[in-house]
Amino acid sequence: MDPLKMSNPGNERNNGKTLKKHVKAAPPRHPGSFKKKESELFVGNLPLDIKETELALVFREFGVKTVKKHKTTFNSFGFLELASADMVKLAIKRMNGSLVHGRRITVAVAEDRRPREPTNTDTEMPDLEPIPWEETGPKCDLSPKANTQTLDPPKLKILYAIPMEMRTSFLLQMLADCFKDVGWLFSIAKVVGKAALLVLDTVPQTPFFWAIHLTEECHQAMRKLFGALAESESCAPFLTKREVQQGTRCLAECIVGDEGHAWNRCWVVEKVEDLAVVFFVDFGRSATVPLNSLRKLDRDDFWAIKPLAQPFALQEEVFPPQLMMRKILEGKVVGPLQTERHILKFAIEDE
Repeated sequence: MDPLKMSNPGNERNNGKTLKKHVKAAPPRHPGSFKKKESELFVGNLPLDIKETELALVFREFGVKTVKKHKTTFNSFGFLELASADMVKLAIKRMNGSLVHGRRITVAVAEDRRPREPTNTDTEMPDLEPIPWEETGPKCDLSPKANTQTLDPPKLKILYAIPMEMRTSFLLQMLADCFKDVGWLFSIAKVVGKAALLVLDTVPQTPFFWAIHLTEECHQAMRKLFGALAESESCAPFLTKREVQQGTRCLAECIVGDEGHAWNRCWVVEKVEDLAVVFFVDFGRSATVPLNSLRKLDRDDFWAIKPLAQPFALQEEVFPPQLMMRKILEGKVVGPLQTERHILKFAIEDE
């Protein structure tokens, strides 16, 4: 008989006596054999409803190869195989303690889990005896009473973790290294009212996205910047491995949709052996690229134009699982987020 399947308490009483039920503790279960890999990462305290595809997107910049999520009644965790052991170290450094769907995740090296044989020190749980029904406390009649008002359950508001590239601390450091001026971060928060946005990158299944606010001033800045980059990309020398350091401003190829790749301004976030994690300042996008693919772009005139893209968040909707690029959204900027006031809320205009 299944020990968790309890019969009606009223049927357990026989002439005022309680029938005792003994619940045998289940024998300990040992995990299966697991061979540790240096490139494997453990992620704990995940949201219960997060999907493996979502988890892969959270860690996409570290070269995710495989994802395996595990879930219990009250806990959820996962194991990810990344591109290399160095990427594991980088993911731990950058992601441990970050928020995912409102929960602060734990990121660590995957431990070596092997089956353990029971020893003489293992003790067996004693038999458990249920408390008599009469001693379980006062009875509560849960049936609805007349003339009572029922309240609708409150609607829960879903909170989304703000992407690292949109956070104030990240952007302030980028602006200081690349533009020697952080004023842009505060000026973009002043945008309000009707606007047309050119979407450059989205965070799937969240409201966050990067876009260019289409104005005449911005259009002129785009023409000037991309014209200068087109002239210099062929003659700009490649950086040596020693020249590439955290905080270096340079030039790298960026995916720009169906049109393929184009050379754009970027900032080195992290250097890991022969790879570099870079942030494309005009697209709001991070990528991992080979060190020998970066070109020199340190003249101040290339960085006189402030970043073209800025962070936004949809007021009501969320983006689909597929990435969206180079699409124009029309609507209204309704104000900043309370937590990060440089991220503007955007309401899409009804068609």
